[in-house]
Formats: sequence, structure tokens, C-alpha cells
Amino acid sequence: MGNFAVVILFTCLVLASCNQTGTYNPTSKNQRDTGGRALSKIDSLKSLRSKPPTYNKRDLQLFCNTEITPYCVLLPLQEFKEDFNNPSFIKAKHKFVLKNDTAAFSSIEVQAFTIDKKNNYNTKLFYQRDKNDVEQGGLGIDTSYIDEVKHFYLIKGYLPNYMNMRFVQVNWILKDRIAIYFNYYDKDEALWMDWINAIISRGVVHSD
Repeated sequence: MGNFAVVILFTCLVLASCNQTGTYNPTSKNQRDTGGRALSKIDSLKSLRSKPPTYNKRDLQLFCNTEITPYCVLLPLQEFKEDFNNPSFIKAKHKFVLKNDTAAFSSIEVQAFTIDKKNNYNTKLFYQRDKNDVEQGGLGIDTSYIDEVKHFYLIKGYLPNYMNMRFVQVNWILKDRIAIYFNYYDKDEALWMDWINAIISRGVVHSD
């Protein structure tokens, strides 16, 4: 029950006023640590910045959305399956849970949001709003970075009441916004960083 409440809390941080579509945006070289808390196991941003994807190609498969705005993203579909049991159906939003433990905290959500014309490509605005929402929601931020040229940003953090759990939020701000939310256990940090590195490197272009 506690895990369920945590997932709901994190899901509520999604900005209701946006909408987005995606295209390719790799990681930024101008990454910086914005938190004073030391990262456990590996420096996530350094890993994302400095090394090429090291995942086994069998681990990640292409998932494509066709609602509202088309986008495709690599996901570990060998380990995760889409959850169709959520009663609150939202177009262009998909949730994935572990195949072998659907009640586990580890999960993935991907969603497209439409952006107001006046806010098109204003990556910094969305970055600051997402950071504020995360902090005001009671979550801690380990690290974050933004690449305004490539219209991309990442926020990584932890849940103060569940110190063995992590979340990562990645966003592409283009004509529309594509957001991906990862929740996972700290013990799986290295594996998730490899996956997320590969997902960011590939981006969210529609064609493979």
C-alpha cells in the first residue's frame, strides 16, 4: 500500500498544462550536479555524459505511441509489460510494470503533452517548473541538467521516506513534450543507468 501511494505521489507531479511530441535529443555535455547529496554506486550524470550505451540490445525494444503525437522510445520490454488496468485512461500515456512482480515499485511511464504555442521550445521554463513541482511534492533531487539547444532535460532524485528508491524524469521539449518517468530500487542503479543512457542516446524520433 505504501509503494502504491509513493507511485501516485510521483505521478501527480506531471504538469497538467503541457502537451508534447518528440524527436531525437542526446545528452548534454553541460551537465552539473545541483544537489548536495552524494550519489550511491555511480555518478549518474557522469555516466550518462561520458560513456556510450552499454546495454544488451536484447534488453531494450522500441515502443511506439500513435495517439496525439507519434513518438517511439526504447524500453526494457523483456522485463516490463504495459499495465492496462489503470482506471484513469489518458491518451498518449502508457505505464509499464515488471512482468514477474506487478506490485513492485519499479515502473515506467511515458506520455506526450501538448504545449501551448506561446511556450513552444521554452525548455528552461518546463525544466524550472518540473524541478519546483518535484521539490514541492516532497521528493529530493540528487542531480539535474538541461540542454536548451537540444531541448532536453533530466531530473534524478530519491524519496525521503524510501531511501532505497530512485526516480529519473527525462523530457524532450519540441513541438510537443515527451516525458518519461522511471521508478526503481537503488540496488538496480547501474542497470537502470545503462538503460536510461541508451534511451536518451536514441531519443524519441518516430522512425527507427
